[in-house]
Amino acid sequence: MDRRRIDAGGRCSHVCLTRGRTVARTREVIFLRLLSLLALSVTFTAEALWAGRPLDTEDTGTIEAGRGELELSLDYATDGADKVGAFRGVFGVGVLPRLEARIEATALLLDVEGEKTRGGIGDSVFGVKYRFLDETDALPAALGSVVLRLPTGDDTRGLGAEGVDVTLLAVLGKAFGPVTLTWNGGYTFVTQERELDTWILAGALEYRVTEAWALVGEVFSTLGADHAPDTAILRVGNVYALTERIKLDAAVGFGMTRDTPDVLVTVGATIALF
Repeated sequence: MDRRRIDAGGRCSHVCLTRGRTVARTREVIFLRLLSLLALSVTFTAEALWAGRPLDTEDTGTIEAGRGELELSLDYATDGADKVGAFRGVFGVGVLPRLEARIEATALLLDVEGEKTRGGIGDSVFGVKYRFLDETDALPAALGSVVLRLPTGDDTRGLGAEGVDVTLLAVLGKAFGPVTLTWNGGYTFVTQERELDTWILAGALEYRVTEAWALVGEVFSTLGADHAPDTAILRVGNVYALTERIKLDAAVGFGMTRDTPDVLVTVGATIALF
């Protein structure tokens, strides 16, 4: 299982759920990201109400300038006998019109076959995204994102990875009535081990059932540029706006390749702070 990018939706560092140092490190990047990295998840529409969780696909929505929100989530991933749990907190703020900044912290609990269960602070994630093109009748909204994974976790205990990873992402989103389609394409530079660089390719579909409830789904994949394993996750979930300031969400994902966790589950809430 990959711990470096769950990433939740970020990626845990060397994931203890792999066999072999190279594979383990790559899975960590993916796992932490899946649990949190691109810690800027997909939204239902470009409107602030739906910005955020529970998908890993990035969306074209940004927090309104001067506003702030907090995302809290519990994430779980399993790869047979190996299991990883994570509690994630993400604080986002609208810096300028169309410009958003976010910082994410994760606490991990690792249960790896043949090893003692351990837990602690994982790697952190800092990201900014800017929507440089608003959606029109003919054109989709377009956004660019830069995300940094910071080595705050203890790599000797499998809670983090050395070095700083840099992810560059391009995002397109277009609404068709109650349905919103989103596409992601990007690249992650693993500065400590460049042979573990990965391409990111993802697509999401959101369907607004009512003003307060929406169904979401995605296929999120990473393709190894060199020696990194290829991963793919099929995820479905829903989001419910409990109030104007509180949104609840839940999703379940299934690994589609040998190097992807078998099952990933996430539940969380997004709270508008100011």
